[in-house]
Amino acid sequence: MKHLTKEQRYTISTMLERGFSQTEIAKTIRKDKSIISREIKRNKYKRNGKYKADLAQKKYEQGLK
Repeated sequence: MKHLTKEQRYTISTMLERGFSQTEIAKTIRKDKSIISREIKRNKYKRNGKYKADLAQKKYEQGLK
């Protein structure tokens, strides 16, 4: 599977809030760290720079339409 699941996005968000590194997150969800890096860069809030799973999922779903 190429795309991240809703659950994986939630895990990324939770782990970032708890101070885990992108490498640790990648190992946990079994994805390459470059995927994590791109996901965070593409889907963080522009106002505060924080990644949120709900925003990322909405952007993904809108891209499917």
